[in-house]
Amino acid sequence: MFDIKIINGLIVDGTGKKAFAADLAINGDKIAAIGDLSKEDAKKVIDAKGQMVAPGFIDFHTHSDYTILFDQRACSRIHAGVTTNVIANCGIGLAPIRDERKQDLISYLSTRIVGTVNAPLFLDWNTVDEYFKRIESNPPAVNVVAYLAQGPVRIDEMGFQDGPASPEQLEHMKAEVVKAMEAGCVGLTSGLIYMPGSYTPKEEMAELCKAMAPYGGYYCTHIRDEGDLEMEALDEAIYIAKEGGVPLHVSHLKAMGAQNYGNVKLCFEKLKAAEAEGLEVSYDAYPYSRGMTSLGAFMPPWLFEGGVSNLVERLKVPELREKAKQDVINGLDNWHSTFVMCGGWKGVMIGSVMKEENKYMEGKTLQDLADDAGVDAFDFAFDLLISENGKVQVVDSIMDQADVDTVITDPNTMIGSDSCDFAHDGILNFGKPHPRAYGTTGVMFRRYVRELGLLTNEDVVRKMTSLPAKRLGIANERGTLKEGYFADIVIFDPETISDVATYADPKQYSVGIDTVIVNGQVSMENGVQLEDVHAGRLLRRK
Repeated sequence: MFDIKIINGLIVDGTGKKAFAADLAINGDKIAAIGDLSKEDAKKVIDAKGQMVAPGFIDFHTHSDYTILFDQRACSRIHAGVTTNVIANCGIGLAPIRDERKQDLISYLSTRIVGTVNAPLFLDWNTVDEYFKRIESNPPAVNVVAYLAQGPVRIDEMGFQDGPASPEQLEHMKAEVVKAMEAGCVGLTSGLIYMPGSYTPKEEMAELCKAMAPYGGYYCTHIRDEGDLEMEALDEAIYIAKEGGVPLHVSHLKAMGAQNYGNVKLCFEKLKAAEAEGLEVSYDAYPYSRGMTSLGAFMPPWLFEGGVSNLVERLKVPELREKAKQDVINGLDNWHSTFVMCGGWKGVMIGSVMKEENKYMEGKTLQDLADDAGVDAFDFAFDLLISENGKVQVVDSIMDQADVDTVITDPNTMIGSDSCDFAHDGILNFGKPHPRAYGTTGVMFRRYVRELGLLTNEDVVRKMTSLPAKRLGIANERGTLKEGYFADIVIFDPETISDVATYADPKQYSVGIDTVIVNGQVSMENGVQLEDVHAGRLLRRK
């Protein structure tokens, strides 16, 4: 007798192969059988008539490092059919960190998506392994795969010091890379537009990759420039991976700024040329033409030198405000201005703030807010950063939809929401987040399968299952519906699965997902999450 039997569904196995009619059985946490199981008994039978049965979706790019600790339910993921979060992206992570640097890291994390939680942040660990054990002691509803983020590695060793590391500092950081890989990280991420990545030369990053190489990890990067100097930024990423002796993965591949629309084709050409030279290359994207980041990311890196508190204090000095304004307008060497890519403050909408007196700003553009207040938009932005101690998230208009469609429909593009977890109640119910936090998987089926016909259901499932599983090194046990594989499963209606979240009203779960199973345990049934089921596991690199 099986524990669970799913009948009458169409199996979409994750490989891209055409869907086929079959039953699927589960025993414990594994898939026990696929085929005609009509004569077999089961303790629980799920009727999937008119629906597709697929591997649970892998959200390849998240910033859920904190939210999985604050709220185990991972509600916005389960409602999206996601059974695995991939964390520590963009060089932003929670470990390693020595005690005397913890406040520096907390202050920094509070300005990023990962730390946008309406509660005090904490770091009651020092090593990556200790952070992992914290997850394992209180597991979330979804599985977790983790990178090592370069940011905390450098902050742990150097704080927010600009410039290259000394030979001794570099050896210390390489030792931390080794520890993290031995703890089970799958690769090393960087965010070279953010501090301290923006302070890090390519040679230093390549040395960290060399330390990772013996463990089979890969270099996953938010490149230094996604706008006017994107080709140079990709050259840098290719150099780091080649010099480090590791594969390259480019996060949220895009072309920012109206003057760069169409350049994603050049990105593909450059990456394919690197592949032709023997470099293993992969990439992911989210299916929206607007991004989300912190307002602090619009500020020149020198404002942060020495720590986030220095950002706030420097913005209080008139001469430094003026210098910051000019740098934001004109950009700097090795730092692109997101402000320019957005076409000014009219392209920047406030997503979330922490102070109650500023909540009225959420959902409005900085330019409109400044105009209503009768002040210069730069002064409004600077004063808001001071008021919120840098903890402001924004939605920015940066991409062309045609470019987004080109990237998303490329056969090798994996899908990541670039978001943290949210919920309709509790501590993770706040602000006006980017709708991608709720709607990424739904958009893929609604827009690209049903509306545009550019992809099939099988294509979309592959992009969110076996393709990322292979890159993460878990394809021998997850990402495909196969006997003996772990039972991470989503059942959805191909005619109705859709996003509902919008920029104006983003906190809406997707629809059309009936059942979610994580490691053999039913986490959603008949479209209702079973919130006391936390069946996720930390998937350490083996």
